[in-house]
Amino acid sequence: MAYYHVHGVIPDTLSQSEGYKLFEQYIASGAPKDNFDGFELISRVHAPQTGEVFVTCKAESHLKMAEHFGIWRAKFGVEWNVLPVFNDEEVILRNKQLAEEVAAMG
Repeated sequence: MAYYHVHGVIPDTLSQSEGYKLFEQYIASGAPKDNFDGFELISRVHAPQTGEVFVTCKAESHLKMAEHFGIWRAKFGVEWNVLPVFNDEEVILRNKQLAEEVAAMG
């Protein structure tokens, strides 16, 4: 599965107020879409003073990402900026591969 860092922006205070009511219910229900086949939530932190949410997760496909994040966009207009990222081992491997490619180019 690939890692992602996701930045969410809640569009206005009304959406934030209504969204957090549903979010509290979601958490109380056991947060079923935080961990399911093909998706794993690693962390979620909130900046309610600015209407932002920051998530780190792993997913096997864009469809799995949409399964987790889609409802918040559809119901409350949250805009998600999804950035694929590397873990430590992956960035070391990527750096080695890149160095080899650069060296091969001369």
